Amino acid sequence: MISFLSPILLFCILGASLPIIIHLINKKKAVSHKFAAIDFILQTNKRISIKFKLRHLILLILRASLPVFLAIALAKPFIKTFSGGVSGENIPTSNVIILDDSYSMQYYNHNESFFISAKNAAKEIINNLTKNDDAAVITCSSIKSQVLPELDYDKINLLDFIEKSYPNFTTTHIASTLEAAVEILINAKSPVKRIFLLTDLTRNGWDMDWFKSGNQKLRNNVSGIHIVDLAEGKQLKNMAITHIEPQLDISERNGECCIKVTVSNFSPTRVKNLLASIFINQKKVTQGFFNIEANTSETKEFRFNLTSIGFEQEVEKTKDYIGWIEISGDNLNIDNKRYFTINTTRNLNTLLIDGDPKTNIYESETFYLEKALNPGREHTSSIKPIICSIQEVNNFNFTDFNIVFLCNVETLPSEKIRELEKFVKEGCSVVFSLGNKVDANYYNNSFGTLLPYLLHTQRTFSSNSPLSEEQPLNLKTTESMHPILRILSETNMNTLSSAKFYRIFYVNPTSLGNCKTILSFSDGTPALIEKQIERGKSVLFNSSIDRDWTDMPVKPFFLPLMQQLCKYLSGNISEEIQNEIMVKSNWQSPCPYDVNNIEITNPEGRKSILQPQLINNEKLFLYNETNIPGVYAITVNGKPHPQLPSYFSVNVDTIESNLDKIDRKEITALMGGINLNITTSSIGKGHEVILGEAKKTLWGIFLFFTLCILFVESFVSRK
Repeated sequence: MISFLSPILLFCILGASLPIIIHLINKKKAVSHKFAAIDFILQTNKRISIKFKLRHLILLILRASLPVFLAIALAKPFIKTFSGGVSGENIPTSNVIILDDSYSMQYYNHNESFFISAKNAAKEIINNLTKNDDAAVITCSSIKSQVLPELDYDKINLLDFIEKSYPNFTTTHIASTLEAAVEILINAKSPVKRIFLLTDLTRNGWDMDWFKSGNQKLRNNVSGIHIVDLAEGKQLKNMAITHIEPQLDISERNGECCIKVTVSNFSPTRVKNLLASIFINQKKVTQGFFNIEANTSETKEFRFNLTSIGFEQEVEKTKDYIGWIEISGDNLNIDNKRYFTINTTRNLNTLLIDGDPKTNIYESETFYLEKALNPGREHTSSIKPIICSIQEVNNFNFTDFNIVFLCNVETLPSEKIRELEKFVKEGCSVVFSLGNKVDANYYNNSFGTLLPYLLHTQRTFSSNSPLSEEQPLNLKTTESMHPILRILSETNMNTLSSAKFYRIFYVNPTSLGNCKTILSFSDGTPALIEKQIERGKSVLFNSSIDRDWTDMPVKPFFLPLMQQLCKYLSGNISEEIQNEIMVKSNWQSPCPYDVNNIEITNPEGRKSILQPQLINNEKLFLYNETNIPGVYAITVNGKPHPQLPSYFSVNVDTIESNLDKIDRKEITALMGGINLNITTSSIGKGHEVILGEAKKTLWGIFLFFTLCILFVESFVSRK
């Protein structure tokens, strides 16, 4: 059936009457001349008169047809071919329009983003629905977080939803969105059920495994699928920052900073002299250039010194830095900028009270601990240990330190014990390590308010023979996700069990308050125990911290474990560079003892109040509104908290930056025989796509006929 895009122009057909009227007005009657001897000439004139009338009739038809064909061409006639396998304008249809709102749809083409083109195409589909057609509009990002909409006949509601839709910062999820579209269409009563997918056809959005069973759902519930490729079949080029790794040491290297940057070239051509700039706290600190081969990545290190470029005062006053890296713009700008945060190291003053000093320093109780906290030479540390004996302890004020270690301490003056209790309750920490000078009764009576468990008896495992029942004990993790253990590499975690313990303290089974066992011995006895005491913490290690009872101090994990323990106890656990948080991923942080809620401000300035949650018996702050990339600020009562990071960064998942397109043959194979129509947003001459019907336009044919008529008319009129 022929339809017209501009039927009003058909009134121009009335122009066909003009040549007829002119012909009738100019028509003349023949004049008779009687002449007796001219019969032969009269017979000749009759033959000429017939030819003359025929030529005028042809001219009349041609001139009358000229406005008719021109009017039809201007009215843009077309023939519809329905992709759903059902033809006819009056058959009701149910339609689900899928808008791909992933961040690759922000790619600009012809001064317009793919997403704007998708919205315009969706509006065109809605506007061409009849009153008997219903429809629903869904986006790829809304499937997991929203209730599926119902089919609606109201075009105003549908157009309003499209108008209010914006591109997201997530990756594409075509398969799950198709499944949601099927769920919407299952209960539709219309005989024709269609899905319209408006996307750029990037490969990363297609879950191949889903189609093994999903295409059966499509065949059973969908008449046809119409896919509009907004990229118009073109292979797209893109540059993206795919990884950053900042490293900063303010305390020992005068603000020396090293940032590793990886830039990927998702293009078939080499990129030369691509400018990358690094900004920290709104200031540009350095820049460099990348030369990247086609479809490869390149990593560069950028080194600079903050104190030499105007950050002297900030280095002293703040422990947190925010920054970003950006490269020169291209058609997809969202992945040209990547954010990071650095929580700089603050000096941690620790007092190591050596209860068993020796003339040979290698045999001293604190030798290995001191070397682990501050190795020296090439490895600089923000932890500053000071060693003192029991006799010297009265010369030190605990308030000058962040952490106090009691290493095999036999006794402590009563006034120092009271000072230690106050020290911990006000927010600092104490660590007990045991040894042969420790008396269980004295510790239970003197440090009972600080100990996580009451000490019971010593147990010795002296034999190293596999035939002995007294084999040494090993370590095993109890809280594998505890912040103290999170820093350990996979290798170090595996070597925990290699440490041998020949003597330990058993403890009473009942804990003394809010306690948590971080590490245990292989027989189940608690090895490393944490206790919350008002604002501070107490830690008990149920063996010695030198080599008298164990070989743990010479194991590779000992150094990172001790350093991370100090950072955790002092609230500096956040100084480690956190793993990148992707858009829509969760951010979480341990809840300090004295904090009831925190306020998180997103990059757009919107504030959220967060209450702690109990997850795996640990109080944590969990934030899941990471919807946009940027830097999020964390405050408690309007100020940063010393035991919480001041900022965290959120970035886009660069899997979406690879704009490699899925082939149409692959899509056809995935769909498994479903009535499928794949087009670009501009099909080319003679075709358009609306409502999933292939529209073959005929105006070009009629315009061609008009030109032919003009040519024939000019030829005939000269005869």
